[in-house]
Amino acid sequence: MDTIQPEPTSGRQAASPRAPEPPAPPAPSTPPAPTAPESRTRPARQWPKLTLARARSTPRDPERRFLAWLWVATSLLALVLFVVFVPLAATIYEVHLLAAFGTGLALAIPLPLAMRFPKTAVVIATSGILVFALLSSGSDGAPWPWPVTTIIGQAALLFVLGLLGMSWRGMFVAWLAGVVVTLPFAFTDAGATANEIAAASLTAIALPVSLLVAQWRVIAGELFRERAVSAAEQERRVLVEERNRIARELHDVVAHGLSIIHVQATSAPYRVEGLSDAARTEFAEIADSARTAMVEMRQLLSVLRSAEAEAETAPQPGLGELPALVGSVERAGVPVTLDVDPALPAGGLAGTAAYRIVQEALSNVVRHAPGAATHVSVELLGDDLVVAVENEPPPAPVEGEPAPGAEPAERTGGGHGLVGIDERAALLGGRAEHGPRPGGGYRVLATLPLGSDGGQW
Repeated sequence: MDTIQPEPTSGRQAASPRAPEPPAPPAPSTPPAPTAPESRTRPARQWPKLTLARARSTPRDPERRFLAWLWVATSLLALVLFVVFVPLAATIYEVHLLAAFGTGLALAIPLPLAMRFPKTAVVIATSGILVFALLSSGSDGAPWPWPVTTIIGQAALLFVLGLLGMSWRGMFVAWLAGVVVTLPFAFTDAGATANEIAAASLTAIALPVSLLVAQWRVIAGELFRERAVSAAEQERRVLVEERNRIARELHDVVAHGLSIIHVQATSAPYRVEGLSDAARTEFAEIADSARTAMVEMRQLLSVLRSAEAEAETAPQPGLGELPALVGSVERAGVPVTLDVDPALPAGGLAGTAAYRIVQEALSNVVRHAPGAATHVSVELLGDDLVVAVENEPPPAPVEGEPAPGAEPAERTGGGHGLVGIDERAALLGGRAEHGPRPGGGYRVLATLPLGSDGGQW
C-alpha cells in the first residue's frame, strides 16, 4: 500500500529564527488555465435585470392615515374660523382688535391642539368663550354671546374629541363647561336666552354623532387587523404547502438515486469476481447506509405528507419532457418556441426544478395571456442553469369577449404559482425574478446553480 509522504516544510518554517531569510526565487510563470469545453463556455444571452414588484406590500395602516387627514382638516377649519371671527368680533361685537385676535386664537387653536392635548384644548376653548362674552356686547341681528363661528368651533372640537376616543363623560364635561360659563349672560335679554338654547342644542348634537363615528372606527380597525392577520396566515400556509410539495418531489428524485446505489452495492459481490473480504464489507456498508438513508427520508416525508395526500410514485419529469409540455400548451392555443441547450442532461434536481418552473410559467400564460406568443429558453450561463419564459402581450380580444389578464393572478391576490417558482429556486440555492416586460407581456427568469445536483452535471 502506498504511503503518504508528509509535505516538506517551507524555508521559513525550517530556518532558525535568527538566520537571515534567503530571498525567495521568482515564481515560475504559470501557463494559462485550459479553457472549458465550448459547450460550457459559449457566449450566453445577457439577461436584463428585472425590477421585482411582488404583491407582498402591506396596505397602509388606516389609523395613521385617518389621523393625518383629521389633523389637516382641523388645521384648515381652525384657519378659516380665525380669519372669519377676528373681523366680526372687532366690528359687529365691538371687541378691541388685540382682544379679537386673542379670542380668535382661543377659538381656532383647540382644534389641532386636541390631537395631542385634549384637556388643554377644552380649557383654552372654554376660556375663549368666556372672555369673548365678557368683552363683547350684543347688537341687533347678531347672535350673542354665542356667535355662529363659536358654535361651529365648539361643535367641531367636541366632534374631534369623540373621534379621538374621549369617554362620553369627558365629552359631556367639555360641552357643559362651555354652556355653564355663558349661562349668566343668557338672562340679559330674550335674544341671549334664545342664542344660549340654540348653542347648547347644536353643540350637543356633536356628542352622539362623534361617539357613533368613533365606534364605527373601532369596528373598522378590528376588521383591518383581522384581514391583515388572515393575509399573513394565508401567505404562510401557501409557503408551507409549496415547500411540502417540493420536499416530496425531492424525496422521489433522491430516493431513486439511493435505490440504485443500494442495488448496485448489494449486487456488486455477485457481479464482480475476485473481490477481497474488505471490499465486500465496504459494499455491504454502502448498501446499509443507502437503506438507512431511504428509511429516514420516508419517515421525514410521512411528517410532511398530509393524510389525504396520494403517494407520488411516478418518475419526476426533467428537461427531456419539455417538448411534450410545449406541445400540450400549443394545443391550448398558445404559440410557444423552445430553445434548450443540447449540452444539458435531461435529469437531475435542477432539471426537475427547471421543468416545474417552465410548467408554472406556461400555465400563467394560458390563464392570463391566452394566445400570446411565448419563448422558452433553457441554457448554460457559466455554472448556472438559466430558465427564461417570456410572453408577448396577448392579442386583442374578439368583440364581445372579455380582455385577458396581462399579469399572473399572484399579482392580484389570486394563485400561488410565482410563490412556488421562488421557493423552488431558493431551495436549490438559486434565485427567481419575474415582472412585466418593458414592451408589454411578462417575463419569468430563474437561475439554478449546477452544483445543486451534487456534481451530476
